[in-house]
Amino acid sequence: MPEFRKRLLVNVDYLTSQNAIRERLQTDAPWAVYALGDLAPAHFGRCRWLSPGPGSTALALLYSGFETPIFWALGAAAELAPLAPHLFASPQLILQIRPEIAPLVRAHYGHVDLHAMWRMALDARWFTPAAAGAGDRRLRPADLPALERLYEDGRAHGQQPDFFSPEMLAGGVFFGAWQAGELVAVAGTHIVSVDESAAAIGNVYTRRDSRRRGHAARLTSQVAAALTALGVRTIALSVRQSNPAAVSVYARLGFTAHCEFFEGFARRAATLP
Repeated sequence: MPEFRKRLLVNVDYLTSQNAIRERLQTDAPWAVYALGDLAPAHFGRCRWLSPGPGSTALALLYSGFETPIFWALGAAAELAPLAPHLFASPQLILQIRPEIAPLVRAHYGHVDLHAMWRMALDARWFTPAAAGAGDRRLRPADLPALERLYEDGRAHGQQPDFFSPEMLAGGVFFGAWQAGELVAVAGTHIVSVDESAAAIGNVYTRRDSRRRGHAARLTSQVAAALTALGVRTIALSVRQSNPAAVSVYARLGFTAHCEFFEGFARRAATLP
């Protein structure tokens, strides 16, 4: 039996103090950028923050804003293992975990599908904004139908951005490229928290017939510049390690690899639904 299953639940603290949670998250803000955004009132009620107890700096988050909970963690697997009965009660989870947490998840789920990712963070010293194109402008909530049509372009090929919601457009920073009245490319955000000085860039997509023209780099640059103007200090994004072209684009803008992690799903049964 895996060692993780031998551990008995000793202590578990459900943290409710935003100050106590924030203090732990700030120890690694680029990795915790989404969790920092979840301190906002719109998200905080959907979160369960778990700690092994006094003396530990480890922290786990279960976010219930989607049909399947999201599991994210900060700290060593050995510290988080006693929390397993609470962390892994759901039949399936969306995962954002560091590599050292993967064995802990695999010990409790029959099917674990992971993709190797880089969390990249903007280094203001190396930020080199790209010049805006003639058809570029910031998107507003009224642009939602055009944005949804653009994302639909990638749906049949499984390329549409994950986890987009209209609230992200309304409360975030999105820039788009327009040609002949049609939105052909976009870069935006998943979360923006001026209070926590943290933002995660995402929802980047270029229409399939408009690629290799520099849209993604240019628009991502505009999003980063707008976030910097808001005073946001931690600006991060996630990119698959299997996509070196995208990694190179972000690196040229001033993003550096902060850490590697896994993104994916865990299901109790080995058979996909």
